[in-house]
Amino acid sequence: MNHYRNKIALISYEGIEVDEASLWLRKGELMVLVDDDQYVTYPFSESKFYEVEL
Repeated sequence: MNHYRNKIALISYEGIEVDEASLWLRKGELMVLVDDDQYVTYPFSESKFYEVEL
């Protein structure tokens, strides 16, 4: 599974502010925040995310 972190703070599709360097999973062109408490999504962009190894 591909994990990513965001390079900058973002406002998700759901209107939630997400801090820089938060952990995400990529599902096609949709990013899903790794968070057990809420479902947060954002469109994938190479300029806003970088892949990480866990």
